[in-house]
Amino acid sequence: MEIINQTDIKKYYKIFGYVNFIFSILLVIFLTDIDLKERIFALIAINVGYHMLYLFFSNIYGDTSRIRMNNKFNNVGGGIMLKLFSVFGIVASFTITYFFVSNVISQKEYYGLFAICIPIGLFLGAYSLWTKLNNE
Repeated sequence: MEIINQTDIKKYYKIFGYVNFIFSILLVIFLTDIDLKERIFALIAINVGYHMLYLFFSNIYGDTSRIRMNNKFNNVGGGIMLKLFSVFGIVASFTITYFFVSNVISQKEYYGLFAICIPIGLFLGAYSLWTKLNNE
């Protein structure tokens, strides 16, 4: 059962990529407590983190499909390991979001919510891997 297909995942990736970029720009504008150099570094880190996590998980399938097709054991065993890895990514994205939001609320540092799209990138990449493996 597929809730979101690959085209929807790519659409959401673009949408949240724009939202992530806007949030990081707002972070640079409104967070005046720290130096401009550190704010620019935060902008870059937030955007690289979002895209890196998505691309890492979503591209694992293409990188390993040639190796896994060598024999039946590699195909089955590799598929199981990749499914477990994608489940780990999905669970980790929800766990990171929970701890991220609870930490922001408990410390009352609400500007930390500008980086909320990073676990969303992790979720979208892991779910993309999951759907590719299920469509195999």
